[in-house]
Amino acid sequence: MKRFPSWIVVALALTPASVWADCVGGTRPITTEERDFNRRLNESLRAALPAAPAPLYLESEPQVTVPAFACKDAPVGATDAIVMANYTASLNYSDRVGLKIRANYAFPTKDDLVLGTLPTKPAGFKVYNLVVSVDGYNAQYMEAVKQAVDRARLQAMIDQPLPATPPPVAWHVGKAGATASAPATAPASDAATASSAGSPASTTSPKTETEPAQPDVAQQTKDTVNKLRGLFGR
Repeated sequence: MKRFPSWIVVALALTPASVWADCVGGTRPITTEERDFNRRLNESLRAALPAAPAPLYLESEPQVTVPAFACKDAPVGATDAIVMANYTASLNYSDRVGLKIRANYAFPTKDDLVLGTLPTKPAGFKVYNLVVSVDGYNAQYMEAVKQAVDRARLQAMIDQPLPATPPPVAWHVGKAGATASAPATAPASDAATASSAGSPASTTSPKTETEPAQPDVAQQTKDTVNKLRGLFGR
């Protein structure tokens, strides 16, 4: 049994039935080249999502919808895609902000951020425009997500070949971990040990060598006189 990549399965599950209804002449399987382009578009859109601005965090993995089939009358390589992410500050629905980025989308609203221009008859294997939509209830959180979107990174995808491997993502799922605490101060005993190891201290004063006693000159003279008297019998 042939298995599809996980991202194609997600695309099939998320693509509305209206997409298939638009194919008047029916659908066809995508080609190998289209599948590779869709994969790179999928990964590039996911990588372009911003990290959650505080106090928001990403609830779950972003979802990307890329058509797994094409209309029979559509040019080869003509495709669109959408990536969706949900940011939140709590479990309350009013604290959630939805972010959508659509590629090659022809129906933006006045509140959407539109980068690039989609031509009437776009050629295949190319990103012409990206449409950014932000939905939610908390105006402050919505504005924070809008400001977090990296417009320069999105702009770099338009009219340019998509990379085979996109840069690493800036986002992660879940709340940020606690910051690492500062290193503990070394105990006083350890500090003393280190100090003594660096500069050895002497606990006793250095011994002073005893100088030899000087001879008694007067006594030596007296002894010499007595010896001379003994020699002369006096």
